[in-house]
Amino acid sequence: MKTPRLVVLSLTVVAVAMAFAASLRVVEAAARDSVAERLQRLEDREQIMELLAAYGTTLDHHDFAAFGRLFTEDAAYGGGPAPTRGRAAIQSMLEKQITSNPSHLPPPNFHLYFNPQIQVDGDHATAQSKGAYIAPDAANKSAQMVFFVTYEDTLVRRDGHWLFQQRVLKGGIPAAPAK
Repeated sequence: MKTPRLVVLSLTVVAVAMAFAASLRVVEAAARDSVAERLQRLEDREQIMELLAAYGTTLDHHDFAAFGRLFTEDAAYGGGPAPTRGRAAIQSMLEKQITSNPSHLPPPNFHLYFNPQIQVDGDHATAQSKGAYIAPDAANKSAQMVFFVTYEDTLVRRDGHWLFQQRVLKGGIPAAPAK
């Protein structure tokens, strides 16, 4: 009689050990998925940060072709009730505005961005950031902030690259003139 009990006990111990080993594999797989997901989110955030920086850099270098490639074909851009729609139209509008220099800003003038807040959800993301445009102030031998703006962005990943689907500008507050 002791032999069947020993067999049952042995089988029970083996079953418990197998269940425990299986549960460890599930936990390890979940931890790997969690690490992979966290790594992907960090990579996405970094690529979006690079996109935000490229926005100002391409404009500052007057590389309007590269600037246009930051947007989807059907992107919307602007701060008013009628945003500019389409990559080509956005590119053309900013090229005309910057090359015409209606405010007669002396060079070198450049864009800054800061305080980005990025939320990633798969191949879609939203971002909010601040921006400023800086120009030299020869009278004071310093730099002057020309305007300050808040950006609200809708972003999408296309072919492995993050692009602006919509870039809404809010504020556009002119900076106070230097004294």
